[in-house]
Amino acid sequence: MKKTILFIVAVFAFVLINSCSNDDDCLSVIFDITSLEDEYSCINTPYQMDIELSEEFIIIRSQAVFENLVTGTCTPQIDFETYDLLIGKKGLTSGVDSINYDGLVKNCDNGQLGLTITFVRNATTEAPNLTYHALVPKLEINEIINVSIVTI
Repeated sequence: MKKTILFIVAVFAFVLINSCSNDDDCLSVIFDITSLEDEYSCINTPYQMDIELSEEFIIIRSQAVFENLVTGTCTPQIDFETYDLLIGKKGLTSGVDSINYDGLVKNCDNGQLGLTITFVRNATTEAPNLTYHALVPKLEINEIINVSIVTI
C-alpha cells in the first residue's frame, strides 16, 4: 500500500513540475526595424524633421497623414504597405551623441509590442527637442507599441 501511495505522489509531483515548465517555452519575438535614413537616404532626421508633438509619439499608417503632420527636409514616399512610422518628440536638458533603437519586441507572455529608444547624451549645454522615429513592420489595425525612453 505504501508503494502505491508513494508511486501516486511521485507521478503527481512529476506532472506538477512538468506543467510549470511551459513558461520556459515562451520566447519573445524580435522584429527588425529600420529608419528613414536607411530606407530613403534622409539626413539628420532628429534635427531636420519635425512633428507637432511634445514628449509623446504617434504611429502614422498612411502617406496622406505623414504629409499632413510631418515637415522638414525629409518627406519621402514611404512604403506604407510594408511599414508603419512610429514618430515622436523628446526634449532633453543636454546635447545628444546618438539615438539607439532596440529591435521591436513582441512579448510572448502578453502579446504586446515594445520598443526601447535610448538617447545617449553628452555634456554640451544644448537643450534639443528631438524628433525620433522608426519604420516598423506593418501593424494590425488595433495593435499598439509600448515605447520606453531611456536617457544615459
